[in-house]
Amino acid sequence: MEYNSITSGKKLIIMIEVYVSKLLNKFVNRPLLKARLKECGKNFKIGYKSELRNSRYFSIGDNFFSGPYGYFVTNEFIPVKIGNHIMFGPFCKIFGGNHDIKYTKNHIYYAPESKVEGKKIVIEDGAWIGANTTILTNTYICEGAVVASGAIISHYIPPYCIAYGIPAKRFKRRFNDKELMEVLQNTNSKYKFEQLLDIYQKHEIYL
Repeated sequence: MEYNSITSGKKLIIMIEVYVSKLLNKFVNRPLLKARLKECGKNFKIGYKSELRNSRYFSIGDNFFSGPYGYFVTNEFIPVKIGNHIMFGPFCKIFGGNHDIKYTKNHIYYAPESKVEGKKIVIEDGAWIGANTTILTNTYICEGAVVASGAIISHYIPPYCIAYGIPAKRFKRRFNDKELMEVLQNTNSKYKFEQLLDIYQKHEIYL
């Protein structure tokens, strides 16, 4: 009986903590982050207990959703551009930038972030990023791509593909030809059907 009452008490505390975290996130954290982002569209929903650091280097479109416990950070050298209608699962991470591993003036703890040219992180419209995914510098996730949970990405993912593996360099198509033509039309895609077939052939991507 005593054990059950302790367990019930802990459960109640956890429920209260989660409820308060959600309220603070909705009414304090989200509005503050939205105001600090370089660009932000409508319907911005970042999960509770998430961090988005150096937000001025992030551009986010309409209908952004991420689950709880996300961690998103970059620096001035690696801009992050996230399109419209994007979903992130819980525990997802974005790490843009790096430290200078050739730094000799002291321990690497004191090294400045490395200046790079022409690198960025891009996620195009309609992508779904699975839980516990890690996105690194030079990631380019194309329109309609789905990234499997637990993936690590620092490369190109083709449009309307499912990417999986660590790193996520194995791909398969989401749609057959008929379905693909339908979704391209319904989403007013920037991609043409023939263009995607060429991409699939180049990367040897099949259903």
